[in-house]
Amino acid sequence: MTIVRTQAEYRSALREIEYLWGSEPDTDEGKQLKEYLLAVDRYEQLSNEAPVKLRTA
Repeated sequence: MTIVRTQAEYRSALREIEYLWGSEPDTDEGKQLKEYLLAVDRYEQLSNEAPVKLRTA
């Protein structure tokens, strides 16, 4: 289970989401992506952190 508690962990989780984006749902990477998405969502709700716009390629 991934838990985001700090701003540094939040930014790290966003980088992982960006890296894993597009992974197939039934793969280990897809499961990791879902975990990070949920953790970031929880962090944003609890900390009133504004969602950060991910870089566009």
